Amino acid sequence: MKSKLTLAAIASALAIGLAPDPVVKPSAWAAENLIIADGPAAGARYDPTLTPYAAEPLDCVAAESPWNCVTVRKSAQTGFTQIGIAWAGSIIDQTPARAMIVFPTISSVQDFNRDKLQPTIEATDSLRAKVRQTARRSGLSSTALSKRFPGGSLILTGANSAADLRSKTIKYAYCDEIDEWPLDLEGQGDPMDMVDARQISFHATGDYKKLQTSTPTIKGKSRIDNAFDEGDQRFLQVPCPHCDEYQRLEFGTKDTAFGLKFNTAWPYEAHYVCRHCGVPIEHHHKRDMVLAYKWVAERPEPGREPSFHIDSLTSLLTTWDKIAEAWVKAQGDPAKLKSFYNLWLGLAWEERGDAPEWNSLFVRREDYRARHVPPGGIILTGAADVQADGIYYETIAWGRDQQSWSIDIGFLEGDTADPSNEVWQKLTTVYERRYPDAYGNHWQVDGFAVDSGFNTNVVYLWTRGKSKAMAIKGDDGWQRAAISSTPTRVDINFRGKRLRRGAELWHVGTWPLKSEFYANLRKEGLKDGAELDPKGFCHFTEQLHDERYFKQATAEHVKKREHRGRMISEWVASGPNHYHDCRIYNMAVAYHKGVMVMTEREWEAWVKARCRPPKAEQGDLLSVMNGEPAEAAAPEEQETQEAEKPKAAPRAKGPRRGRKRGGFVSGWT
Repeated sequence: MKSKLTLAAIASALAIGLAPDPVVKPSAWAAENLIIADGPAAGARYDPTLTPYAAEPLDCVAAESPWNCVTVRKSAQTGFTQIGIAWAGSIIDQTPARAMIVFPTISSVQDFNRDKLQPTIEATDSLRAKVRQTARRSGLSSTALSKRFPGGSLILTGANSAADLRSKTIKYAYCDEIDEWPLDLEGQGDPMDMVDARQISFHATGDYKKLQTSTPTIKGKSRIDNAFDEGDQRFLQVPCPHCDEYQRLEFGTKDTAFGLKFNTAWPYEAHYVCRHCGVPIEHHHKRDMVLAYKWVAERPEPGREPSFHIDSLTSLLTTWDKIAEAWVKAQGDPAKLKSFYNLWLGLAWEERGDAPEWNSLFVRREDYRARHVPPGGIILTGAADVQADGIYYETIAWGRDQQSWSIDIGFLEGDTADPSNEVWQKLTTVYERRYPDAYGNHWQVDGFAVDSGFNTNVVYLWTRGKSKAMAIKGDDGWQRAAISSTPTRVDINFRGKRLRRGAELWHVGTWPLKSEFYANLRKEGLKDGAELDPKGFCHFTEQLHDERYFKQATAEHVKKREHRGRMISEWVASGPNHYHDCRIYNMAVAYHKGVMVMTEREWEAWVKARCRPPKAEQGDLLSVMNGEPAEAAAPEEQETQEAEKPKAAPRAKGPRRGRKRGGFVSGWT
């Protein structure tokens, strides 16, 4: 009997010794092991109380979790970048397997490794002990983009690398900032489809995991927004300190009784009004509210994977006053409003793709002189849209607060296929034209863009050698900058001759510019007793702009279509849109000249140089500012060919109004 008991005890001890260590959930592992590598808490252990809401999304990708895909739609200032690192660390230390981290580009994942991941590995004892060092010259050692450890490996790559996405079999995938991924990678398909294909080998066992996170962008084009909607849509709810009722904190509107309320100028005194009891909640209550959080799914239906939304309203890393300040500063600026929705509220920006009514723009025309720089206009830009049978052009005068006046438009008729044809000489006349201002000066455009989408090499030839002319190419896509920071050197091929790197090509991001243009067109001047026109207000004159102009300027709209199994949004034209394109290219040149971002001091320098009577000689801005000799002022040009003249439009009926130019900021308390 005694021997049997002894054998049983030995067997029990052996079983305990051979049993694997219990798996710790990723959130608990991070709290116990992870050392923060950068930021205010660098060198300290990960503190889960700073981002308490992150525990549930992180544990949903634990090895024992029943879920396969977890989505996090987030704003900035929420601390979720650290969650991806925590998951990667728990994989290395607790559940080793082949894993992959995918960022939008190779360069962005290299930055992530250098600034965050590798320093974390080196600072965290359990990770440093398992990840093989990079110094060894061996196929088993780690590299900057490949971390090797017992039982697995971690590959770091970009969504712009088809080779990596197609060649690896992985069990775990962390996909970051997926809204910045390309829709189609080098004509080989959607990079997200490539990531999913790397996990097919684990479909039978069902133990593969994917964590996808991102700040959203444009409604209808946002990957993360679509993925969130397909999931169970979990929102964070917190209790009111006064009535204890749980609720989701929402920004609200000026028409809602609940939500974030604040003054429209400093001090903002931001506070939250409870939707249940209506009592104001002060910011100092927020921490205790958030620590008592719970996630609530709005679509808890069978088959829906977890999808989480988190924004700055419940983030402990920023304040309600900072949210109020960002909102106030965004008023009147469509680009900043989009950024506010994306970066502060974690919401996709819903593009108003419907065109403004052209007839309302026609009626509000003013009576300033054509081909003259009006008071307030300081910087001049020009743009041309090249077609087979001629060239459309427009010249814009820009002033403070992004005010714009269209001062010259026209169509230059002629065959554009040959650079020696007269139509290109006509365009040179427009390019060199000097416009008189109220002080007696005459100014040439400061920049002139020509679309290279048609008769490309002829455009290159024409712009080459003209210091203020720019060959441009419009690139569709919300991610694109208004205009590239530097040009691309391109070859010129014409009539069998090739001039290598003979021209400069500038890339223009048309999507954000079209959105901004339409938002500005919808603004009304001198509304509700205001003394200043709103920021970005567009001015048109009865002497130039007829019905045809406004129909073309508003000819595009946003339309949804199916692309590779999902709906996307894109700009399409419902008719001729040449003046629309001219305006978009003008805006790109204005961005290039700094019109949209200049400080008051920089504007004063332009005003000092230009808004004064001419001296005996006059040149460009830099000559005037530096006191250099300048060119003699040119007299106002004679009228050009009839084909170039815009058709005079009939005057709008109704009284005329004098205007004070400028902008305003609106908001609510």
